Amino acid sequence: MEDRYLFKAKRIYNGEWVQGYLFDDGFENGKIFIGGLVIEEYNGTACDDWNITGIDFYEVDSSTICQCTGLKDKNGKLIWENDIVNCMDAECFGYISWNESEAGFYFDVLLEDGRFEEEHIYDYQDCMEVIGNIFDNPELLEGGE
Repeated sequence: MEDRYLFKAKRIYNGEWVQGYLFDDGFENGKIFIGGLVIEEYNGTACDDWNITGIDFYEVDSSTICQCTGLKDKNGKLIWENDIVNCMDAECFGYISWNESEAGFYFDVLLEDGRFEEEHIYDYQDCMEVIGNIFDNPELLEGGE
């Protein structure tokens, strides 16, 4: 589950997806970045001090930020918030969402009437296959597959 703390979003500069650690510059109306961290043991006198350096940080569009669930689909691909997933075994599909009041990720299953019903992601993770995301493939949710 070490991937659970990763984020991805689209770069401001060119719209490409980047993934890594989320960083807010701390200013009101500030910028948000995603990038990598290099952690090295500190060479000073205290053995519990570490040097942490940010590398390859890119400014991202905050409306596209997705957190990793820490889970993988049936093909071994990481499952992210806002991914569109298909569950052939359960004959359903929908998207992954974060439920603030439950503090967890859920699978929003598309019903026949076009509404979504929130289900526990763990009940479906073994049959899930990521087929897109709501930013790049919104048409997948418009009328079913």
